[in-house]
This record gives sequence, structure tokens and C-alpha cells, in this order.
Amino acid sequence: MSNLESRPEETLCAAGPGRAGEVEVLEPREVPLGGLRGMPVRRTLPQRSRSLIGAWCFLDHYGPDDVAETGGMQVRAHPHTGLQTASWLFSGTIEHRDSAGNHAMVRPGELNLMTAGSGISHSERSTPDTTVLHGAQLWIALPAHARGIVKRFDHYVPPLVSGDGYTAQVFLGSLLGERSPVETHTPLVGAELTLAAGASLTLSVDPTFEHGVLVDTGSVALAPGDATGASLRAEDLGFAAAGCSQLTLTAGPDGAHVLLIGGAPFEDELVMWWNFIGGSHEEVAAARDAWQATISADEANALHDGDRFGLPDDEPEPPLPAPELPTARLLPRSKLGPLPAATATLATAGGAEQPHPSSEEAPMSDAAEQVRVAHEPDASRYAIYLGETLAGFTEYRVPARGNARAFVHTEVDPEFGGRGLAGTLVTEAMADTRSAGMRIVPYCPYVSAWLKKHPEYEEIVDWPTT
Repeated sequence: MSNLESRPEETLCAAGPGRAGEVEVLEPREVPLGGLRGMPVRRTLPQRSRSLIGAWCFLDHYGPDDVAETGGMQVRAHPHTGLQTASWLFSGTIEHRDSAGNHAMVRPGELNLMTAGSGISHSERSTPDTTVLHGAQLWIALPAHARGIVKRFDHYVPPLVSGDGYTAQVFLGSLLGERSPVETHTPLVGAELTLAAGASLTLSVDPTFEHGVLVDTGSVALAPGDATGASLRAEDLGFAAAGCSQLTLTAGPDGAHVLLIGGAPFEDELVMWWNFIGGSHEEVAAARDAWQATISADEANALHDGDRFGLPDDEPEPPLPAPELPTARLLPRSKLGPLPAATATLATAGGAEQPHPSSEEAPMSDAAEQVRVAHEPDASRYAIYLGETLAGFTEYRVPARGNARAFVHTEVDPEFGGRGLAGTLVTEAMADTRSAGMRIVPYCPYVSAWLKKHPEYEEIVDWPTT
């Protein structure tokens, strides 16, 4: 599991406790795993309003994806520090290799938990027989006292438990009378739940935990304690603050398939950058230097004494190099209040600029650079700029007949990946096209996926038939 952004920023998201009895609904942003044309994943944690749920600090939700179209998961060897990675699949198989000598197949309904400690490297590749890949990949932040522990790998197949209208597997912690034997270093819970249409399930939970419910398919109402709660649709993550001893899940008319995660609020300050977690800028910088030294060593010395990470055996491709550190000092995550949203400006052909709030969170560094979306009709595109630098564009064609724009391609330079720019660009392009009284024809897969999440545009969309 990896963060493959080429210009990652440290996570400086809010992690406040929230209010008991209220549900915060978090929507993901789409990120291509492995570059602009890589397999798309929905990154639900971290984000601007919340960086952790307990010690769960990273959550990618993906699929069901046709591997023939996306290429599946093809992630070369890369490093981790200060965390545990938890892989949980719904369909497909992923081959895992790590520098502790573990070679395992990640299969549906089986937990694979890798503990990085002070340093490990691993690779992940979907197997040739996988046709549909679907699942979630998560990180668990290690507390300061455990960041230097020995690297290890745990595999566990939790039993399937069932009751009135539900089935469940508890892969970490305790729930529904089941207890996972897998060791964690802060109190945690993790479970997969399937609810029949209209079924309601009340869970007894640790009132000191905060919880998150990720909806994979269907819909569910999440109610902490006696509160009204909130309705969650597919791909939403509902957050419930600590303070409630019960959570009630009520499935919609199509049933619901969800992941539940939770844990005691995480107290330690930490820096999250690329695939490293540490307690300070110096820790992360040292980890990066150590990884670069590992991958630059010649083959005979790749596993020399004192090598912090090591490399997996029998890798068919070279390992991933670490990006350059940002010029600014990395700051530890503390208990910050909500950060101000970045603002984009839409420049029209007439030169007037109107502010629009960005639809996705943006790293703090972007707030210091003007993000500008410009309609450039002579080039038949909308372009997004950081300052005066072109960062990406979405192209369209105007059909010979009809008052429409057919969007055919969207691209953001990998140098500016991980900043939510594609979402900002398409948000502005769609809004401006609607304001111009024109219809939208989404040939571009990114635009098509964006429109499916924004039903308010449905009346002006002409879906391609071929």
C-alpha cells in the first residue's frame, strides 16, 4: 500500500474530537494509484477536516475495477516507517512481498497486517488471474513508543458471524462478541459488515472510541446512541465522535456493505509525508535519506548490515525512489482547528474573475499560490494554473449540431499531483458550461465519474452511447 503522489505534502489536517451524538459525513477524492493513468482509488483519509479516526490515518477505497481496463494494482517496492498497513479485499487477489522475507497472497476476507516499525519495504501487485479488484487499504499510525519496533507481518482469517439480517467479520479488536488475536499498539477495532435490505443492527461499542463507517455499496443510516444520526450513501465515510456506547446501522432498500473502523483518539503528534510517519521533520528526512541509500546501493550490498529498510526478494522491477522533500520544514500534526478552504478563480474570456470555493481539499502550500481556472475557447479547453504555471487542463469538442461541449480528456501534470487540482478544474468547467446554457457530453472518464457524483447536473448531461 503506497501513496504514489509525486509531490506529497505533510498532512496538516484537523483531528479534533467532534461532538458526541453527531455524525460528520466525509466524501473521498479520486487519486490515480501509480500516476495519471493508474488505477483510480478513492482517498477518504486523510482530508482537510479530519486526518485520523483513532490511529487509522489513511484509507483508500477502490473498485470494483475491471483489471483489463485499469491495469490493476502494480506498485513497485516502496518504504514505510512508523505505521502498520492493513489490506482488506472484497474481490481479487494481491501478491505481497516485503523486506522481512514475507511473500503472501492477499485474498478477500483475510487480514494482512504489515508492521513497518522503524523501516520496511514492500510491493503489491494484483495477480494475473484477478479480473475484478475491489477492496480497501488502510494505515494505522504507531504511537511514539512503538515507532522503532521490529518489522513483522500478520495474517488472520476472522470467522464469519451472523445474526438477524447481518453477517460480519471482525479483523481487529473486539465487536459482536468476537475478538481478533492480531496485535495493535493502540486500542482499535476493524470489521466488515453486510446488512440485508432494511435491516437494523445496534452495536455495543467502547464509548472511549471514535468510529468511522465506510459505505462500500448500498446505503446506511448511522446513529450514535439515541441521536438521529445521518444517512450515508456509497463511498461516504461517516464519523462518530467518542462518547457513545452504541452505534445503530440501518440499511437502505438495497442493503448495505460497510467497513467499520475505530479506536481511542490518537494523542501523539506526528508528521505524515509520502509513505513515512515520524514525530518530526528530522525523523522523516532521515527515513527518506535511508531509503535513497538503500535503492542506490549496488545489488551485492543491497542488504548490507545496518540497512534500515532492505528490499523484497525476487522483485521484477526496480524500487520506487522517494520524492524530493518540500523546501519548507515539515510540521507535526497537532490538534488543529479546521483549515481554511483554498479558493480558485475562474478567468473568463472577457478577463473577469469570479471566486469559487474548491470542491476538494487542498494542501496548505496551495493556499499560498493562486489557483486559477481559465476558459481558453481558442484551444477548446479549461486550464488550471498555479500562479503562472500551467498545471493541467480538460479538453472539449463542440459538436457540429447541438449546443453542447463534449469533454474528451482531462490531465494534470504529475508534478502537481495530490493537490485536488483535477477536481477543482472539472468543478469550474462544469459550472461554467452550465452557466453558458450548454449541455455536457462526458467522453472523458474523469469527467464522467465526477458527474455521477453530482446529480444536480443530470438534466444537462447527454451520456455517450458508444
